[in-house]
Amino acid sequence: MKKTYIAATAALLLSGSVFAETVATVNGTKIDSSELDNRVNAIVQESKGQAQDTPDLRRYVAEQMVVETVVSQEAKRLHLENDAEYKAALAESRKLAQSQGLDKQAGFKQRWAAHENQMLMTAFARDVVKKNPVTDAQVQANYDEMCKRYENTDEVQLGEIITDKLDDAKAAVKDLGKKKSFADVAKKYSLDAKNGGEVNLGGYLPLVDLQESRPQIYQAVANLGKGQFSQPIVSEKIQAVFYVNDKRKMAIPAFDAVKEGMRGVMQQERVQAAIDQLMGDAKIVPVSK
Repeated sequence: MKKTYIAATAALLLSGSVFAETVATVNGTKIDSSELDNRVNAIVQESKGQAQDTPDLRRYVAEQMVVETVVSQEAKRLHLENDAEYKAALAESRKLAQSQGLDKQAGFKQRWAAHENQMLMTAFARDVVKKNPVTDAQVQANYDEMCKRYENTDEVQLGEIITDKLDDAKAAVKDLGKKKSFADVAKKYSLDAKNGGEVNLGGYLPLVDLQESRPQIYQAVANLGKGQFSQPIVSEKIQAVFYVNDKRKMAIPAFDAVKEGMRGVMQQERVQAAIDQLMGDAKIVPVSK
């Protein structure tokens, strides 16, 4: 994916202007600042105070606009706008919008264009899956690989105490050593609890995955048993103590219980690979002011 060009496009969209202006072209299609404003405003309004108009939100929306444009272009090249399922879904959406009077509201034309693009993206995903189906044999092979990966391995449920003072981390270790409950110790020393947050245990983590994704934490907890805890892990700004609330052997579900979910994940991976290919081939040109 052309991350540099996408980032540059997002930066231009973020810079703002009183007037709508073209800030980039995506395979010749113009993207302008007014569309970003409309989408961000819609998200903020629909969130009822949960989302704010921030640079991060604008950057995310801008990047999504670029991807949406590229994929919808490919969908049209493949004539997926003539797909029966797409046409039926679009007609149903139009009917619903009209019944609620949304088509009479200001800005509906732009919102509808964005909706059409989203529907085209869905049609594109269906087309990818149809042309590149995930076979039963491929799902079985993926399951067998998963079994081999997790066979006779452990998973752990961890609690964490995050502090900004090494003395607090050492004190937490000392209290845990006195058999004080993790919940009480975390409430006393953890920054989350001090800032009004709750002390919660995370879900179960396969140690195999933890070894790859967070090797420092893995090294600290791999040899610990249930009820044991790590020494402080010290970084530049924070210290962390990890508590093993539970440790158990990985229970690998039966194939029939996971095969359709696994198939869905594999289909999503194929769709994402197709989108990545389109983005790599796309001509994304930021327009300098």
